[in-house]
Amino acid sequence: MAILKRLRLKMPFGARMIKTAIAVVLTVYLTEALKLSSAVAAVTAIINVQPSLSRSLKNAGEQLAVHVLGVAVGLIIGYLWAPGPLAMGLATPLVIWLALKFGFSDVVMALVPMVIILSSPRDAFISEALNRSIVIFLGLAVGLMVNALVAPPKYRDRLVESLIRMNNTTADFFCSLASGFNHLSLMPEDEYNQKRKEVKNLLAECRGYFELWQEQKGRDTSPFPWQDELLERYIDFNSNLYHKGKDIYEATKQRIAWREQMGNPPIAPEFEAILAMLEHGNKDFAHLNILLQQSLFEGRPAEFYPVDEEFWREMSAFVDRWHDNLSGAYYLHAFMFLAVVANNLKFANRTAKEFLNIIYVHQDLSHSVVRERFITGQDRL
Repeated sequence: MAILKRLRLKMPFGARMIKTAIAVVLTVYLTEALKLSSAVAAVTAIINVQPSLSRSLKNAGEQLAVHVLGVAVGLIIGYLWAPGPLAMGLATPLVIWLALKFGFSDVVMALVPMVIILSSPRDAFISEALNRSIVIFLGLAVGLMVNALVAPPKYRDRLVESLIRMNNTTADFFCSLASGFNHLSLMPEDEYNQKRKEVKNLLAECRGYFELWQEQKGRDTSPFPWQDELLERYIDFNSNLYHKGKDIYEATKQRIAWREQMGNPPIAPEFEAILAMLEHGNKDFAHLNILLQQSLFEGRPAEFYPVDEEFWREMSAFVDRWHDNLSGAYYLHAFMFLAVVANNLKFANRTAKEFLNIIYVHQDLSHSVVRERFITGQDRL
C-alpha cells in the first residue's frame, strides 16, 4: 500500500487531465462517425472540461451562452463583411465587450468559436460556418457530458494530504528560525530561500484544493464534524506562521550584525535565562503543533489547554531582572530583537491551544450542531 501511495503521489496525471483525454477521444470518434471536423470539436471539448462537478453544473448554462455568443458574432460579421483575419480583428473586441457586458467569466470560450467560424472559406462561408457551428456545439455537448458523468476527484483527501505536508514544512521553518535566534545561528540564505519557496508553493496548493473542495462540500465531508469548519482557519494559521518566521529571520540577522558591530560581547546570565525560556516556548509549540495535527486530521481526542499569561508573566520577570543590570543602547537593541521572537512564539502557542480547545469543545457534538455553532459564532472560546 505504501508503494502504491508513493506512486499515486508522483503520478503526473490529474483527474482533469484524464477527463480531458476522455472528452477528446469521445469527440473524435463521434465526429468521425458523422463525417464532421474532429479537430474543431476536440478543441471545443477541451476548453469546456471543468475540474469539479459543482463547477461543471454551475458553469454549464454560461458555457452554452458564451458559445452561442461567439458563434452568433462570427456568423453575423462573416455574413455582413467577409471571413478572414480582418474580420477576426473586428470581432474580437466586440466579443470581449459583449461577454463582459453579459457578465460571463470566461471570455476565451466566446473567442474560440468566433475564430473557428471566421476561419471558414469565403466561397462557401454560410454552409461551412453552419457546419462548424454544429461541430462546436457537438464538442460543447461532449465536454458537458464528461463533466457530469466522470466521477470527480476527492479534493478533500488531497486537501488534507497537502495541509499535513504544508504544516510539517511551515512548523519546521518557524521552529528552526526561532531556535536559530536563541543560539545565534542564522539559517544559510540559500536554505532559507528554498524553504520559503516550498512553504509558499504548499500554501498556494492548499488554497487551490480548498477552493475546489468547497465546491464539492456536502458530497465529501469529514467523519469529524468540526474538521471541515476549521480547515480554512488552519491554512491562515500556517500562513501567519510563515510570515512570523520571516520576521524572526530578520531579527536574527540584525541581532548577529549588531553583536558583530559591538565586538561580540558576552551574553549576560539573565539574558541566557530569557533565551532558555524562549527555547522552552519553541519546544512547547512544536509539541502542541503535533497534537493539533493529530486531533485535526486523525481524530485524536483533544485536551483543554488554558490560554493564560503565566508563562509570559514569568518571562517578563526575567526581562525586568535583566534590565536592572543593563540599560542604554545595548538593552534597547536586544529588547527589540527579543520582542519580535517572544511575540511570535506567543502567537504560535496561543493559536495552537485555541485550535485544540475548539476541537475539545466540539468533538462529541453532531455535524448539524457543530455547523450551527460555527455559523452563529458560538465556536469562539
